[in-house]
Amino acid sequence: MKKSKKFFIRICLSTGILASATLLTACFGTSAKHVKANYKVTAEAISDYQSKNAPISSYWMPDKFLEWSAENDKDLVYNQSREPLTKRISPDKLSPSNQNQNKKTKIVALSMMNSQTSGNPSRGTTKFESYTFDYWQYIDTLVYWGGSSGEGIIVTPSADVIDEAHSNGVPVLGTIFLPPKEYGGKVDWVKTMLKKDEQGQYPFASQMVKVAKTYGFEGWFINEETQGLNADDAANMKALIQQVKKEDSSLQIMWYDAMTKDGKVDWQNQLNDQNATFVQDKAADAMFLNFWWTQNNLADQKLLEKSNLYAKNHNIDPYNIYAGIDVQAKDVQTPVKWNLLEKGNQATQTSIGLYAASATYTNASNWDDFQNRESAFWVNQKADPRQVDHSVNESWTGLSKYVLEKSAISGNEFNTNFNLGNGYNYFKAGQKISEMDWNDRSLAGILPSYRWIFDNEGKNKISPSFDFANAYNGGNSLKFMAEHLDAGKSSNITLFATDLKIDKGAKFSVSMLSDQALKVSAILELANGQKVSIAGDKSLTENWSEISFDVKKFEGQTIKKIGLSIKSDQAMDFKGINLGEMTLTNGQKVAPIALSDAKVTDEAFEEEGTVGGFRLSWKSDANKNNFSTY
Repeated sequence: MKKSKKFFIRICLSTGILASATLLTACFGTSAKHVKANYKVTAEAISDYQSKNAPISSYWMPDKFLEWSAENDKDLVYNQSREPLTKRISPDKLSPSNQNQNKKTKIVALSMMNSQTSGNPSRGTTKFESYTFDYWQYIDTLVYWGGSSGEGIIVTPSADVIDEAHSNGVPVLGTIFLPPKEYGGKVDWVKTMLKKDEQGQYPFASQMVKVAKTYGFEGWFINEETQGLNADDAANMKALIQQVKKEDSSLQIMWYDAMTKDGKVDWQNQLNDQNATFVQDKAADAMFLNFWWTQNNLADQKLLEKSNLYAKNHNIDPYNIYAGIDVQAKDVQTPVKWNLLEKGNQATQTSIGLYAASATYTNASNWDDFQNRESAFWVNQKADPRQVDHSVNESWTGLSKYVLEKSAISGNEFNTNFNLGNGYNYFKAGQKISEMDWNDRSLAGILPSYRWIFDNEGKNKISPSFDFANAYNGGNSLKFMAEHLDAGKSSNITLFATDLKIDKGAKFSVSMLSDQALKVSAILELANGQKVSIAGDKSLTENWSEISFDVKKFEGQTIKKIGLSIKSDQAMDFKGINLGEMTLTNGQKVAPIALSDAKVTDEAFEEEGTVGGFRLSWKSDANKNNFSTY
């Protein structure tokens, strides 16, 4: 999977040194051995600085949204995603990690991917802190949540979020937030949205299509909570959605359970005659139910069971109805009556909708706490998707209980550097080429599908983590701490769900290091049911090295799962093992990417002429598109 690489480039005019030239080198793909030793981060570059000229992700009020045009959008090239939406493997080809997982149940995550509506740089910043979500295998749609009456109520996903989601096969929706009056909502904003032209069409609907298609995301989440409307307004809202779907049936529209068919704001917490109209007659594709179905005063009404039956009786897929769960305040401490969601073994009444899934980040005290919360939230407290909590209490059970680990790793080639999309440094081929903090989710790699599945022989014990002090390419590597290894005993780590064909001449390798000589083997589960172990061509050393596995005799076979096996010839305790990259090639020679026509398109000077921000653009044959950075 090719990725466009973009960084914020800053020039320190007082010294004449390209302060982040090492990052520019990484961006243009120059070999690390050509990085000059005098490229150092200067004091000016270390300061907390973001150019006023840097492009930002888009947001609008309704009237400004209607005025938008691609021709007049000076930041468009930076806000467009060039990462196509990768097709995911069919769930029928995937194996459940536990017997409770249901192949039909889906998850939509409404997430504050950035901390505010306005002022979000298009592609990251020179800071480490960022919500680097990396459990994409458990969600089916991401809603880029945002919007406020004081900034803008129509919000597009930032380009780095679209890029990362697409590489994981996840469609992304922008947000149209029509707030309650007590939060600044105005009826006039809704009326502007619903205004027709002389031909009886909705210009706002056409604009929704144009913006989504131009920016490269998949549709919109509509949250209409403004009071003071009527049945005609509700009918117009449905007609607007129908026009969007007519103009481009591939765009997804998700409707929030707030406005009823009478135009009132009256949360139903279920699918019924009051709100179903918005997902009927070729209108919205899905509905996000309000959260109160799990409250004590409504629990005995079994609203999700009623929603399931209503959907089936009205030719609506119940798995396109999402039971809303508000996790903003308590994330992994959120109480939920899971028994109301469950429908016997291996099924749920509806799909699952998460409001503020990013709370694991905003509520965390530090980065390690964030990672622990994420693991408990998406997998479970034991960090093993094979483990299922069958208790009937309301504690957070972990979402791996209900949904499959999905994957977009298919075809005949695969590469990942296990990057989360941020770092304190930047590495290329194992060499540190920058010491500057950064985040850019466009640069995130594909993370393991299974978090975590370890099978240990003897008394072996291994624990996983992310290592930001040592990486092969990017900002971090995957680290396994061998707390104990018995002599001659293996520890197997199942990493990825795949649908990868081994072509003639294919090569499979990993880049790894360890502070102790260890043997590593590839463990491949093939589609024909065969599970094979292939010894690496060399042992691990304290330096990064490429370990190759001979897959020649499996040519023509399809890989269903990828794992690694670690073994030591002697007993040992607390030895680190870093995994920096994994690559399967299709046997074809990879041509170098050609870059040309690099130029400065804009500039800004600040801080008394000592710091400048520059916009750069160049052409690349990687995907026949122009690339830009700033």
